[in-house]
Formats: sequence, C-alpha cells, structure tokens
Amino acid sequence: MESSLRKTYKINTFVWVTISTHHTKILNWIYILMFRLSQIVNLFGFCCITLVFQTLYSTSVKADVFTIRNVEVNKKAASELTAKAKALASGQRTALSLLLKRITMLYDHDKLPKVNDELVTELVRDFSVSDEKFGGGRYLGKVNVRFRPKAVRGLLEKMSIPFAETASRPLVVLPILAEGDTQLLWDEPNPWFDMWGEYARSDGLLPLVTPHRELSDISLISAEQASSGDLAGLRAVSEKYKTRGVLVLIAQFSEIQEREVQRVEIKMINFGKNNLLDEKLFAYESQTEMSLTEFQKQVVLAQIQQLEEDWKQANLLSGGINNTMTALVPAERLSDWLEIKKRLSRVATVKHVEIRRMSVRETEIRIRFQGATDQLRVALEQNGLGLSAYAGRNVWTVERLDQ
Repeated sequence: MESSLRKTYKINTFVWVTISTHHTKILNWIYILMFRLSQIVNLFGFCCITLVFQTLYSTSVKADVFTIRNVEVNKKAASELTAKAKALASGQRTALSLLLKRITMLYDHDKLPKVNDELVTELVRDFSVSDEKFGGGRYLGKVNVRFRPKAVRGLLEKMSIPFAETASRPLVVLPILAEGDTQLLWDEPNPWFDMWGEYARSDGLLPLVTPHRELSDISLISAEQASSGDLAGLRAVSEKYKTRGVLVLIAQFSEIQEREVQRVEIKMINFGKNNLLDEKLFAYESQTEMSLTEFQKQVVLAQIQQLEEDWKQANLLSGGINNTMTALVPAERLSDWLEIKKRLSRVATVKHVEIRRMSVRETEIRIRFQGATDQLRVALEQNGLGLSAYAGRNVWTVERLDQ
C-alpha cells in the first residue's frame, strides 16, 4: 500500500522540493542526487564570482592612505575666481607635500622632490572642495585631494626612497595626568587629556582616537585600573571603540626652577595583540621659559610623531621587492569567500591574487605581495584577516579573525 509520507528538501537558498514516496531508499537516493546537483550549481556560481574578483582585483580600492582631507586654503586676488584658482592650486601642492611626508620616514624628508604644479598634475587623481567662502576678492575653503597610488609609488621607487602604505587599525588613547598620589583620567580639568583630544589624528597610517568621556567610558575603566594594566578594562575600552588596542599615557609634569624649564616623565602602556602589555618610559624637557601649555602641546606632537615613525619603520617597503606565497582560504559559504575577497582587496601591499584551485570547502590562492611575510601578516591583521602556517602542509592559511 502506498504510503502518504511527504518530505520537503532544501535544494539551495531559493528552491525547496516536496516529494511523496513509498520507498525510503529511493527518497534518500533522490535527495543525494539533488544535493550533489546543488553543489555543482553553487560551485559554478562561486567560480563566476571569483573570476570577476580576479579580473577586477587590480582596480579595487585600497585603504584611504592616498587621500589628504581638509586642507585649508585662503587666497586673495583681483577677482574671486582668480583667488579660487590660486587657492586650489596651492591646496593641491600642500596636500601632495603632506602625502609624501605621511608615507616616508622623517629622515628621508629632505630627499623628497620639490612639489610643483607639474608634479601635482602627474600625481593627483581628483579633488573636491567644501566650506567655500567668497568676498572682497578673497577665497576660503577646504580641499580634499585623492592621489594616484601607482604613480606615487613609482615616483618614490625611482628616487630610491622607501615608503610605508599599510594603514593601522585605530588605537584608543587614555591620557592620565599624575599629580602627586592622584591620577586624573576622566576628571576635569585634565589638560593632558584635552591636548591629546585636540591633536590626535584619526587619519593617516596610524589613526589615534580619544574617548568621548561618556558615562559608559567611566564605568569601563578608572585611572588606577588603566595605569595598572587591567586587562579586562582595557579590552572593554578597545571593544567599545572598535580599535586594535589601547595606549595608556601616564604623564607627570614638574618644574626645574633653577633652570626655568618644564620636565615630564611618561609611562606608556601599549595593550594590543594577544592581550599583551608593552611598557616604555619617556622623558622630555622644555625650552627655557616655555609655558606649561605649550610644552604639553609639543610633547603630544612629539609622541604622535614617534608612534607614526615606529609604525612606518615596521612596515617600510623598498621598491621592487615582491614575494609570492600559496595560501588556503577556508570558506564553505559563498558569503565567507566574498567577505575575505573584499578584505584582501583593501590590503595595500597585496598586488595580485591568483585563484589556483577551488572546492566547496576551500580555495587555494597565490598571493603576490610587496615586503616581507611578517609585514604581510601585519597588513592582513589591520583588515581583519589572519595569516598562519597550515599544519602538516607547506602552505599558509588566510582566514577571518572575527569568526
């Protein structure tokens, strides 16, 4: 007698099939056949999308390192249109100078080319303006300039000037002012915190973020917990601001009266990868009769410059040094592969990705990259990807860090 058993099977995301049968073996055989067919269909779509990725990879957008924003311009001329033309030309020259200094080491800045209109024309991709004001033959505004990465790299390589273009994920800064036995973090006034809030930049190769001083910040960590390296509190702050770590800067200012100078001793606690703490000590002295406010400003700028130089030094690239590696990308779902593909396209040092082999569980790729393997690992981490050796095989694995 025929059974009234009915079962529904999911073939793929879009197709469900309901089958009536009187024989379990036939039902299972049909299911297996349909499942295999769905794998073929999914793999075909997978191949098509990865082929598009491989074709378009070289034109994908990297990190926004080659864009300089909010360059203020102010020019006066016989007419406002003439003033605008002069201001925009000046703004693009300033932006190019800032870009070249952003990605090169401080000790190489005197080797950089002289910026002129001809060089600007060669390297600028496009620009935009905002906050425009006209009046009395004067033009004021802000200029955002995007540069051609390949042309900028070519210029520096031709001049044998090493450069860095790997942008770090942001760091959140906790500036603590030590006054005797008291430590100030969220308290006001805290001029040390205010100075970092004014001069820390959220763009460039090493974005720095200062907290908003909200009630939720106060509940996450205290000055005493931060200065003692409380891992749970530091991790909570990093998670709230979505940064790769936390930088605690404990400053104690004093005055050397006989020499009429200010002095500061700074303890820097860097909380980052693998929940590890790294501590460093710094000391600065002011020029004679420099005010405390000006001294604090100069110290903050010096610290920011040192942090940026350290990051650039660790990620410095020399022209023409390219390497390749074979890597496996575990991705059973198409959405996983698409996300990994998108993140790979944002890694500045990755120059080309070739798809070697695909299966429903993993993809084998060949990566051509600039710099050393450790530099590639750092660059991948800034984009949420991990690079590790594949156990028992002479290949690497690239996978998401947030899974």
